[in-house]
Amino acid sequence: MTVAATTVLVTGAFGQIGKRCTEILLDRGHTVVAMDLRTDKTVAAQRELSARAGTLIPAYVDLLDPAAVRELVATHRPAAIIHLAAIVSPPSYRNPAVARKVNVGGTENLLAAAAELPHKPLFLMASSAAVYGSRNPYRHPERITPDTPVNPIDQYGQDKVLAEAAIRASGLPYALFRLAGVASPDTQGSINGDYLALLRSMPGDNRIHMVDARDVGLAFANGVDRAATIAGKVLLIGGDESYVMLQRDLQDDMMAAAGLGRLGPAASLPGDPNDDRGWSFTGWYDTTETQALLDFQEHDWHQTLDWIAKSQGRRRIVARALSPLLRPLVLATLLMQRRLEGRGPYADPWALIAKKYGPGALATPD
Repeated sequence: MTVAATTVLVTGAFGQIGKRCTEILLDRGHTVVAMDLRTDKTVAAQRELSARAGTLIPAYVDLLDPAAVRELVATHRPAAIIHLAAIVSPPSYRNPAVARKVNVGGTENLLAAAAELPHKPLFLMASSAAVYGSRNPYRHPERITPDTPVNPIDQYGQDKVLAEAAIRASGLPYALFRLAGVASPDTQGSINGDYLALLRSMPGDNRIHMVDARDVGLAFANGVDRAATIAGKVLLIGGDESYVMLQRDLQDDMMAAAGLGRLGPAASLPGDPNDDRGWSFTGWYDTTETQALLDFQEHDWHQTLDWIAKSQGRRRIVARALSPLLRPLVLATLLMQRRLEGRGPYADPWALIAKKYGPGALATPD
């Protein structure tokens, strides 16, 4: 399909999804106004993307500066806006008030600027499976669909529900992309204490749907080119059936890709079948409609794992050599942490999250 080149504003343009989406848009001849915060990492990504076709316009603008956002949008008059920038969980749990300003207030600043344009741009929003909250697979064995009610349990999921509501009320043409768990080499590089705490909190038998970051970037790029068919829709962005798994299988696959090897079922606690709050996101998506509309599922889970494994380089060689010593140490550490935290037979993830970060990490009553 040949589509006329146009101007697209991408927020978070140099991040995990943004840089892959921007690359595709540039290769298709679009002009990309690449909005992000200036760091060594984003400047490096800018230099890499500058070699592509199309026109890249770097814009180091803060979403929380409404005047700067308004000036940027008015100057470039994008035909489409891809909104990826956010403070995601679990970092958002450390300062939920700031996260809300960025995730909701920043979105509102962008919407207000776009609404002033004479030709209203298509607004594509990166939402999240976190809007669905705790999904007990014993009570909800069905797949998540665009019609599944939202019920966020954490602050981040509630931020996304509020941002979605602002988009619907904006009067702009829009589509809401609710992302499954996104995997890439960037994910491995950003693992820290917060991410490990989130992983430890999740039940090993929690249903999780993953997706390759390259395919997410393609979904957004294709959304720009297929505006007429997706406007007003909720689109579930998950990988093909090879990305449908349980949390313990995901963790073992990722550990194997990093070179450490599988930890097995002892590395996690199960979820309580009788506790609807005792589970985590993402659940399993029905991606039939989204794939038909966006044609974005180009990779399978084994290809994603191979991508991650190759990105580790020498670190993976070292990890594999040390894995017979490291695996028992990791398992012993996990067991000790559970005892120190007084955890029972079930994962009870949100009790652990609230204990670590405070009640602000959880969704507040309406």
